[in-house]
Formats: sequence, C-alpha cells, structure tokens
Amino acid sequence: MTRPSRRTLLGSTATLIGLSAGCIADGSESPSDDDDDRSDADEGSPAPDGNESDPESVGEDGEIEDLPDGVADYRTLPYQYGSSSAESDVGLLRDADDAANWLEERFPSDTEPLDEFVDETDFETSILVSLESNAPTPCYEMVLESIDIVESDGEEDTGTDGDDESDEGGDDDGTDELVLEAAVRDTSAEDDVCVQSIATVGRLVRVTFESEPLTTISATIVGHDGSTTTVSMASDSASASESTSTDSESGRGSDS
Repeated sequence: MTRPSRRTLLGSTATLIGLSAGCIADGSESPSDDDDDRSDADEGSPAPDGNESDPESVGEDGEIEDLPDGVADYRTLPYQYGSSSAESDVGLLRDADDAANWLEERFPSDTEPLDEFVDETDFETSILVSLESNAPTPCYEMVLESIDIVESDGEEDTGTDGDDESDEGGDDDGTDELVLEAAVRDTSAEDDVCVQSIATVGRLVRVTFESEPLTTISATIVGHDGSTTTVSMASDSASASESTSTDSESGRGSDS
C-alpha cells in the first residue's frame, strides 16, 4: 500500500476543518436569522402598554375605580406642547367641531394620537374635557385624580331629592354637575435628566355616561407650584366662572 504524502495529509486535514467550520456556521445562522426577524418585528411594533385593554383604542384606562352613579366609563390621553399658558385652563368639548377647533388652537407637537382619541369618541354618550397648566420641565404630567357627580349647589347627588330623579341616580332637571380634580405632578424617575423648558402639560379626558351626557362641569387643577384653579362651565352658556387661589402646602386659600 502506498503511504500518503505529507501534502495529501495536510490537504485532507484542511478539508475536514473547513467542513466542520461550515457545519458550525450553518448551525448558528438559523438562530441568528430568527433573532434578526424578531428584532425587526419588535422595532416595527409599538411597545406594549399595560394601561391599554384594547390595542385599537387610544388613551389610558384610569386608576379611578370608584366611579359615581351615572358614569359608565372614562379614558384619558396626556399631551404637551411648547407654548406655555399663563394660567390653568379647562375646556368642555361637546362635539367633533368643538374638538377640531380645540386642536387647531393649540397645535400640539404630535396630533395623531389626539385625532384618533377624538375620532373614537361617541358624543351621543360622551364628552371631552381638556385640563391644562404650565410646567417647568417636560417631566411633568397632568394627572387626573378624581371624578364625581354632584348637584349644582355642591352637594353630592344621591338621586333621592326629588320626583324627577332618573334611573341612573341623577336628576333630569339638569342640575347635576360633573366634577373633576387634577394636579400637575413630576412623573420622572430619580435618574431622569429633565431639561428646564417651560411648556403646557395637559390631559384630555373622555367621560362616558350611562344616559345623556351632563352639560355642566367643574374642574379643579393644582399647579406644579401649589396654586389651585377651579373652573365651572356649562355648554349652554358662553361664559365660565373661574376662581384661583394659592397655597404652597395645601392648595387652599381665598378665592380671588
């Protein structure tokens, strides 16, 4: 038998090593391709939002669980825009035209979520309320803290004060008032860097009623500096009453 030469042995060894390397590479390519596919899918999909029970709905489910009688549901959407408002502001939007005018006046930096939020609103059973105030940095948000329905004299509606009460617990005489309370809060984490930049922070609130929407609202906003602004308005009236007080500790004081 002829003994293989040294060159033949080296060539065979190189071929074997090459084949082994090819198998290793082939075995690692598939997972890599799969990983790339998953990465591409992740980058093209929105991050999951724990607040969204319906992926096709825009906005956040609130944390207020004890809703008053007459309120079926509510949903909110935070927003910001560059120009700062001189004071807190509340808006009542009863229909799509009101909402369109409101959007045009404010020019938020990104209107698409707000447009979708408005489009999803059924104004036959719902109203939109805008809550706004200024903030020293973009790390602040307008936080909705409570929703209630009271009689226009300030007493909580129990639905037992007259013969005209409705099945939902309210009165049909139009004296019920939707009351909202909100505050401007710093929502940043400890390691977040917040650039000093005065802006308007707001939250658009959609309140859905069990029957016809209420036409009178009252909203109280506590600013980032502790000042308190209360605005009351009715959709049937062009005027709105407003009171402002300042107390750095409790947000309470004399109306001005």
